[in-house]
Amino acid sequence: MMLQRKVDYLDAIAPAPSKTASPRPQLHVANDHDAPAVSPARTLQSEIGRIFAQESKWSVRRTVALGAAFHLGVFCALGLAAGGALAQFPHH
Repeated sequence: MMLQRKVDYLDAIAPAPSKTASPRPQLHVANDHDAPAVSPARTLQSEIGRIFAQESKWSVRRTVALGAAFHLGVFCALGLAAGGALAQFPHH
């Protein structure tokens, strides 16, 4: 009796799949005829690339300078965080 109640309870919250449910799509190895999946991130990346490509004043030198400034900011933030963490340790 207890086991039957448990089965009824489980069937009530997650009924067994019916035979009329839509069939699962068949999986296959991708080939040349398949279209690539387009995600929102991929679309944004291609749009940003297209905009930068249209910018005539954008150069490799500007890209390197921007990357160096970004990494310098990241390293400074990491240094400040490490300095704050080291200050928490007691000095002997």
